[in-house]
Amino acid sequence: MKKIGNQSIQFLFFLIIISCALNPFNGFAQDFTVQSTVSENKIFTGEQFTLQIEITGSAMSDVALPEAPEIPSARLLSSTPSRSTSISIVNGRTTTSIAYSYSYVARSTGAFTIPPVTVNIGDDEYTTEPINIEILERGQMSQNGSLQMPDIFLELDLNTETPVIGEQIVASIILYFKQGIEVSSFQPASGWRTDGFWKEELENIRQPQAESTILNGVRYRKAALMRYALFPTRSGELSLSEFSMNVGVRKEPSRNDPFGSFFGSGANQRRLSLESEPLTLSVQDIPDLQNALGINAVGDLRVERKLSSNRIETGETVELVTTVEGTGNIPLVRRPDYTLPDGLERYTPQETSNIERRGLTIRGSKTFSELISARAPGRYQIPSSRVAIFNPTRNRYDIITLSALNFSVVPGEQIATGSNNTSTFRLQPVTGLASWSASKKSPFNPFKKVWFWFLLVLPAVIFVFALRNRRLLSRIQGDKEFARLHFADQKAEELFREARSLVDGGDAKPIYNTLHKAITGYISDKLALPEAGISDQEILKKVSEHEVSDSIQSDLRKLLDKCATISYAPTGDPTDFRSDIIKSENLYKKLKEELE
Repeated sequence: MKKIGNQSIQFLFFLIIISCALNPFNGFAQDFTVQSTVSENKIFTGEQFTLQIEITGSAMSDVALPEAPEIPSARLLSSTPSRSTSISIVNGRTTTSIAYSYSYVARSTGAFTIPPVTVNIGDDEYTTEPINIEILERGQMSQNGSLQMPDIFLELDLNTETPVIGEQIVASIILYFKQGIEVSSFQPASGWRTDGFWKEELENIRQPQAESTILNGVRYRKAALMRYALFPTRSGELSLSEFSMNVGVRKEPSRNDPFGSFFGSGANQRRLSLESEPLTLSVQDIPDLQNALGINAVGDLRVERKLSSNRIETGETVELVTTVEGTGNIPLVRRPDYTLPDGLERYTPQETSNIERRGLTIRGSKTFSELISARAPGRYQIPSSRVAIFNPTRNRYDIITLSALNFSVVPGEQIATGSNNTSTFRLQPVTGLASWSASKKSPFNPFKKVWFWFLLVLPAVIFVFALRNRRLLSRIQGDKEFARLHFADQKAEELFREARSLVDGGDAKPIYNTLHKAITGYISDKLALPEAGISDQEILKKVSEHEVSDSIQSDLRKLLDKCATISYAPTGDPTDFRSDIIKSENLYKKLKEELE
């Protein structure tokens, strides 16, 4: 007798096995775990830490990317997390883990809570537990009475914290790191805010030298990575934001590690984002100025002036040149506003700078020139002037007396065309008989007429011109890079006209933004660079790759720096704006020759 029931059970069991084989996760409920961990629960200000969100389950086909939580007093370095995946098989069961890591930099001290993170998996939501962290100040005492210090940190060191307006401050970016840590590279992050300061980068330190030091009883090695010159442009409490830097480090292998020499450098290499602590300075006003001409000069500076000639003719101009040179705030020095006697007029003031960044000082010269003309012949004198330079070392003004300048204007040479002898030159009437004769009229010959040949050639010229324009229009419509190249000059000239139209408004920022757009847009169009998102440093790099002369590169760097920092510089006047527009147009013409 056949046992039907047993066969039915076997067949049903067989169907279950086949169903599980075809879709192994339908027969069992999905089991997911989501948890978050932090690399350190106690973090020092300016130190980087990592929040990791790990999702574990049997299948990861429908897991949404978790969003980075906002952590009080910490800055998120990137909204795109790093991702790692691991797979394990235990007793035939496969488990997959995905870890998302977000990096933060601690800002200010205190106890904080990292809020729960929600992860969407299919139609379900999973939430992590909150995490408590503590951000410590460097050198803070622990409960056992010992000082707590990080292994590596960045510090912004100033040579003075109580400067006067216009005084140079040397800001050094110093890296501290403990023994056993090697620094392989460093790269400053963009966006260091220096509101209220004119900033100049000092001579680069190509190979920083580390030296040993004791800090709060802990031995460190320190190295000055970069230096900047800062010039405050207003008084009061001014703040310098955090300086961010990416540092490549590796830990030296332990002597007890037998494989350290072989695997150490690669396994211990990592990249950190560090931030210095923000600083606040108290900037003092300089004393009131009396009986002298102020030019916003601070430092150890000298002033000279001269005339290009002491004798000119009417209709000609003489050039008045003032040179300020020495060590100090050369970029911020203003043109002296001399008092001219009646009968003299000034035109087209210009300024040129020659800045040297050597060691820890900004030195160089700034030259102001203006053309002066006289309305009538005679002897003229530009009166003497007293120019004030504030010396922060002595905490007083140095008064420089500029001597009076004399020149004479003589009548121009009269044109020797008989104009002085017209009174003795008498016109006599012509008398006598007039004779008339009939002229012989030649037959009409169109081949000898210019208009005939012009009309004959004109249709061919029009045809060639139309064909060329059609090809040009077709290429412009189909080739974007060619179109940008073709209209590069037109766009730049339109922006220069726009900048000139903004001068009367008196607002510096839109003028220099337009100049910046004109120059960088022209270079981008000529070199087929991206139309947006390219930095000034990338522009300078691309220009240098096309073998543009050093002088043009220097002028371009100065113009871009001025456009980038004009919001923090003292307000200029329309004369300064027109002068900078002329400089920008001259730079554009030079670039036009170099980039052809």
